[in-house]
Amino acid sequence: MPGTWFLPQDFTFTAEGPLRLGQVLPHWTKPTTVLAAIGSDTAKDIALPATRTLVEPNHAHHQSKSRSNSLSLWAKFEAIASASTNTDIAKKHSIDYSKTDHEIRSFADPLLPDKVTAIANIPTVRKHIDSGMFGKRPVYVVSGLRIATSSFTVTTEESSNVTIEAEGGMTPGKIGGRVKHDNQGSITDYYDTAPGVLFAYQLYVIRTHKTESETELFTHKSGFLTGEGHEQEKPLVLVDATKKEIDDDLEEEVEYESVQIGDDELCIYLPSKK
Repeated sequence: MPGTWFLPQDFTFTAEGPLRLGQVLPHWTKPTTVLAAIGSDTAKDIALPATRTLVEPNHAHHQSKSRSNSLSLWAKFEAIASASTNTDIAKKHSIDYSKTDHEIRSFADPLLPDKVTAIANIPTVRKHIDSGMFGKRPVYVVSGLRIATSSFTVTTEESSNVTIEAEGGMTPGKIGGRVKHDNQGSITDYYDTAPGVLFAYQLYVIRTHKTESETELFTHKSGFLTGEGHEQEKPLVLVDATKKEIDDDLEEEVEYESVQIGDDELCIYLPSKK
């Protein structure tokens, strides 16, 4: 499946609501922050591509994530007694979307170069593009909507399991013992959506290099229905910036580390992958 589909913050949006085809967004995670709406207001001279509608029946989805950690300790005391403990912690999160049909509304044709340039030159869009500290910022155009034609059930489950095991012994009598503690728990919630709500949306990304702009379907590994993403190698950039400026400018949530190298200076770097 080409591109990536993203879920909205909740299932209360409709096709006629704040998230519509042709809206220009500053970031793919902010679907209700709109820079411009193609075909209206300051972008009324830019025509939307023709819209194609098709129906995909019987959509049902399940997602789950699990994480486990284990810690073992062993100690020996004066060659007489020894003890060991082992702790296992496991957590799981799952979400299910029951069966429904999806009506897909999307651009029938790609955004042509002249239209991409016109979108990039809308005053509010251009201001955002030029506001990047590390180069031109991308913008995103809503190009596809998945509408659930009927109500569906959303079920979420959180479960955890903690196991603690301790063992000890004494020599020379070889007296020993073992204690094990198990604690499990889960929470399940569910609700039914209204019919006709927005299930997911798709985006074009517009990237500007010097005076030229280019576009493609946006892909990202954290999306819901994810296509094949690819990463482009970018040149290194060295600039003076504060930590707040860097946090505000990054388009991704990047984990970085910092070291104080002066009274008012920090060296910020990406940690090595293990």
